Amino acid sequence: MSNLNTNRINLYDDLFERQVIPDCIIKIGYKDNDIILYSNFKKAIEQKNISIQIVPEYLNISYQDHLTNKVINEYRLGYASKLKGFKDINSYVRSQYGKNVKPILKNIKRLEMCFNVNYVFYHGEIEKAEYILLMEALRNMLIKRFKQRNDANYRLGEWEKLVESTYKLIKIKKASLFVIYNNNEPIQINVQYHFKDILIGSIASYNIDYQVFGLGNTGVYKQIEWCIENNYSIYDQGHGDLEYKRRWSNLIYNFKHHVVYNKSDLKPIIISNIEVLKVRLKAFLRKKQAVETLKKIKSNFSKGAQSIKTSEKSFEVLEFDNLKDEIKTFALINWRAPEYQFLMKNICNFLYYKFEHYNNIEIYQHKSESKTFVIKGKSTFQKVVFH
Repeated sequence: MSNLNTNRINLYDDLFERQVIPDCIIKIGYKDNDIILYSNFKKAIEQKNISIQIVPEYLNISYQDHLTNKVINEYRLGYASKLKGFKDINSYVRSQYGKNVKPILKNIKRLEMCFNVNYVFYHGEIEKAEYILLMEALRNMLIKRFKQRNDANYRLGEWEKLVESTYKLIKIKKASLFVIYNNNEPIQINVQYHFKDILIGSIASYNIDYQVFGLGNTGVYKQIEWCIENNYSIYDQGHGDLEYKRRWSNLIYNFKHHVVYNKSDLKPIIISNIEVLKVRLKAFLRKKQAVETLKKIKSNFSKGAQSIKTSEKSFEVLEFDNLKDEIKTFALINWRAPEYQFLMKNICNFLYYKFEHYNNIEIYQHKSESKTFVIKGKSTFQKVVFH
């Protein structure tokens, strides 16, 4: 209804990802304490009606004096970690997982045992060429991960714009990249945005070949660790109802929708009432899951969902006792060559379950049966037969 002069804003994206705050807002603070995150008391300006969606419930928003607002529940949940009072990452993890923390710590320990792992937080300085390579790696990870889930990611449709804007924000420390490396290879990449003492986990993906190591949980663990060490109050993973977000979050909150208008003028009041009805209808449909169902149907036909076709090869893993006799019919190959990259998932599984190290791996291919391989570590081995 643009003809009715309603300006629509996504506050979550504007505030965190674009660092843009509408002129109608004069103050932003935490709802549960007196800490002010933003204040800008400008002279009152002539203001059109504004419809502000995705407002985190834990923030208190104040508007110019001549404006008022109506608040509608969007029936959309956000997931965050309140970190004040936790002395370190272990105290936070124990508070969330209790006795169930062992699998997370086990995966981190196993990752560090099997690879030469390096955790890097790029916050302020990064060479443009290196940044471009990392963002391209992240893009490829997203494509493969969402194809694996038979889903689409709307970020891929705005990728070039996102790459350019995020780099500028990293340079001024309002955004960052968190990267997990195996040697020099990025295997998990996260894009975060910074607003005062809030870290927003915005875009994340990992190399699906390493899935057995639980890189998603390791990424969240390391980011919360960074937040606590750097005195951040909140680590926010945004909306999107995923199980791992629920497990990590001690603050599951509602998103609100603010319809803002001039309280002393009849026309804005009428326009705002129309907008409120529209917002409430959409919220009702979301509550009944109609909106998400339509989005899922649409995503299956989107360009992002159709941009790559992946097909995993079926295989069986065979254990055997005598490598010396078996290996005579095999030839050593350069498994790091592009044509053998389909083996990487099998190699990662081998490393994880056999307690071997990446640098000790050798791969042999059968001389006459080209779909049969032997994965050999320092002290263990197994045969993989593809079909």
